[in-house]
Amino acid sequence: MESVTAMFAILGVFFVPIAAAILIVWFYLRNVRRRNELKAEIYGKAIEKGVELPADLFGITPKLKKRNPLSSGIICIALGLGIALTFVVIGCVKGTASAFTVAALGFIPLMLGLGFLAIHFIGKKQRGEQK
Repeated sequence: MESVTAMFAILGVFFVPIAAAILIVWFYLRNVRRRNELKAEIYGKAIEKGVELPADLFGITPKLKKRNPLSSGIICIALGLGIALTFVVIGCVKGTASAFTVAALGFIPLMLGLGFLAIHFIGKKQRGEQK
């Protein structure tokens, strides 16, 4: 009886998440294929009728959004501090020194954020903008 319970536990831990991921990917790809078929049908009907479609109707010419380095910097700094503080708290609660070592990984996005802030303020200074 215990071996049957262990077998179901192993199946639940390993195979259920894999099966769920496969189902999510399958439904996503099915939806993408269906959307592309509908776009092709619309395009075909427009060609038959001689209607000219705008180029951006199907996302052919996407508009690129310029990312603001100030917002990117703030997000990266918050992420870095969040990672570092999480592992510091884990280290304090568990009393393990390895958690403090892992907390140093939070400095990677923290330094990226400081770099984005530097880019923002240097660019602002070069453009001659006021604070």
